[in-house]
Amino acid sequence: MKRLQKIRLINWHRFVNETIELDDSVLLSGENGAGKSTLLDAIQFVITCSKTHFNKAAHEKGKRNLNSYVRCKTGQEDHPYERSGEITSHIALEFYDDARRYPFIVGAVLDSASAEKEPNVIWYLMEKEQVRDELFLQGDQIKSIAVFRATNKNIKTLAKTQTEAKNQMLSRFGRL
Repeated sequence: MKRLQKIRLINWHRFVNETIELDDSVLLSGENGAGKSTLLDAIQFVITCSKTHFNKAAHEKGKRNLNSYVRCKTGQEDHPYERSGEITSHIALEFYDDARRYPFIVGAVLDSASAEKEPNVIWYLMEKEQVRDELFLQGDQIKSIAVFRATNKNIKTLAKTQTEAKNQMLSRFGRL
């Protein structure tokens, strides 16, 4: 069995730089707008490698997309996003593989140059690795895709397309 142990979110909607540790059993609860669907959408985005199947019911008019997560859409006409300029986001899911007896990380790095253009995305797999700051940050700077690739030599698989990423996930998790 593969158990999800940690979720690392950097610049994913209202999650600026958070590591969420999970136990064997997890219950998500909270007020509307607390981030439950945002968290589930992050997990789903990495595992399914889908850029379009976000929780439409949880957002006004159901228009969640990658830019709305990376740039933190506000819903205000005069100030549509909290983040502007070049933005990098990270989603990292740390699992423990009971059969192999070691942790691994599957994740995605997103670089967004502007609100008008969809972010560039890479998905990755790191075997025998745990979530830690040095993977995603260089000092207090968030690592872009290029810096992430250059500074993390232990990336086993790096996928640039959704098809490559889906095959990578199927290979690591098996068909469900």
